[in-house]
Amino acid sequence: MADPAVRKKAEELFVINGFSMDTILTMLAGEVSKKTLYNWRKEDNWGGKRINREVKTQNRIERLEALLDKYINEAETVSNPYLIFSIGKLIAALKSASSFEFTEEKKEKLKNFTKGWTKENLEAFEKESGLL
Repeated sequence: MADPAVRKKAEELFVINGFSMDTILTMLAGEVSKKTLYNWRKEDNWGGKRINREVKTQNRIERLEALLDKYINEAETVSNPYLIFSIGKLIAALKSASSFEFTEEKKEKLKNFTKGWTKENLEAFEKESGLL
């Protein structure tokens, strides 16, 4: 029987990190078989969990963007340091949501991932996401 920690790690890679099943199988080489991995995905409804997570994230992003628009409009008419601070915090929250990227971040990301998943950028991703 496979280790429950491997099952949890595989689910996290699929649901949270958005990796494909083949990529997860490669990342967990030797720890789990392809059949077992696909059985876990079906038994634990990883696909449904991934969709729910994406919908929640998108809704959260839309709400943050609406608040940001509101605060920017208000800051144009009222000079309030708390408002400026709030705008900064909202921008930081949007940046951390991953789908809101600034121009320089997009360029850097494209530069790093145009080669596909090389050993170097896979290691960099694992390090950034806390998998190592």
